[in-house]
Amino acid sequence: MAHLLLLEDEAELREELVDFLVAQGHVVSEAGNIQAFQNRIADPRTPVDIAIIDRGLPDGDGLDLVASLRRQRADIGLVMFTARTTSHDKVLGFSLGADHYLTKPVRLDELAAVVNALQRRLPAPSSWRLRIGAHRLTLPSGIDVALTSLEFVFLKTLAEGQGQPVSRKRIVAAFGDDYLTYDQRRLDSMVRRLRQKVMHETSVVLPVNTYHGVGYGFTAELTIEP
Repeated sequence: MAHLLLLEDEAELREELVDFLVAQGHVVSEAGNIQAFQNRIADPRTPVDIAIIDRGLPDGDGLDLVASLRRQRADIGLVMFTARTTSHDKVLGFSLGADHYLTKPVRLDELAAVVNALQRRLPAPSSWRLRIGAHRLTLPSGIDVALTSLEFVFLKTLAEGQGQPVSRKRIVAAFGDDYLTYDQRRLDSMVRRLRQKVMHETSVVLPVNTYHGVGYGFTAELTIEP
């Protein structure tokens, strides 16, 4: 699992890419302009492993950002994607520090392969950790998020699923409720609030995937600790 930072000004495309990358098991932060991107990448609480940068942006050229990042960090993975397809543009991108150069429309399978290739050169990351005694979720970066009792039970149940989808029935049973009389909207609302809390406190997307008609799953490694 890598921490990715996606810079794309088109909201619909950005949402599609974030959803896809999260489903691949990555932690993904996002930005819609260069200023927001710079604020996120400068935050020491959420170190970025791989940056995915659109070139054509309303407040600047993503290529300048790639060059600046490469001067600052030799270890970061840098992926550019753009509608510009000439050999000159690609050579320029590589010469300024990009590791990969993808053209729009972006093929999701190609993006996944590029991210996985860059991830292989990263140090082995630590997992997300669920701490029983403290009722806290610890991110790979070391940041802690306090959990309510229901949030803790929910994440513990997903952790026991070992990366596989966990049914709503199993989650509701873990809450100690009767599945036949339980209002499913309560579960959905709780998950939505948990996602919002983690994003608000850490600027990191919680890697919980919704499996429609089935339940939920934790798409990153999640270990349970005393």
